Amino acid sequence: MKLSLLTATATALRARADLRRAGAAAAFSFVVLVVVATFGVPQSPQLTPRLVTFLGAVVFAVSAAIAVRYTANELAGVVGARASAGTASNLRLWVTMIGYVLVGVLALTVLHVPIEKLLLSGAITGVVIGIAAQQALANLFAGLVPLTSRPFEIGSWILLKSGALGGEYHGRVVGIGLTYTEIITEDGPFSLPNAGVLASATGRRGPEETSTTAA
Repeated sequence: MKLSLLTATATALRARADLRRAGAAAAFSFVVLVVVATFGVPQSPQLTPRLVTFLGAVVFAVSAAIAVRYTANELAGVVGARASAGTASNLRLWVTMIGYVLVGVLALTVLHVPIEKLLLSGAITGVVIGIAAQQALANLFAGLVPLTSRPFEIGSWILLKSGALGGEYHGRVVGIGLTYTEIITEDGPFSLPNAGVLASATGRRGPEETSTTAA
């Protein structure tokens, strides 16, 4: 009873700390936006207004990203107290991704960069980057599959069989990130690339089934 009470208290304190940090970072980001809108002119012939704009955009992007991170942690903590750890992790991932995209769009808006022209002119560059970062992008998109199809979630005991991953892994899923899935096995923790996990044969198997099979 005392242990659960202490755990709940620690979780609440951590959640309040994340909420305060998110609020402070969001307020600071808003102030930066006001300053840039007032004094910044990206196309100005004078150096000072341009510096204010570019430095302000960088500071805004950093502080807003911090606000997104702590907001995602806060929401995940609230949901995790009422739902499963997998649901909280999925929520954190989606909030972080959407938040970072919005921060990037706002930063480009501050710099008066037309989003349509940027997307059009960056099409060829995107193809080149996509080819160069093919494996990283494959892991990124593969990490989104468990959020929709839900073949497993955090806390699930699973068995993975894949030649690309170097054999067989049986253990408990402890984390699903943008690029890697973290699993704890009898041999220790492993971080497996999401593309390899997606391409492997996956099945749910409890910890007791391993000892039965071994016997």
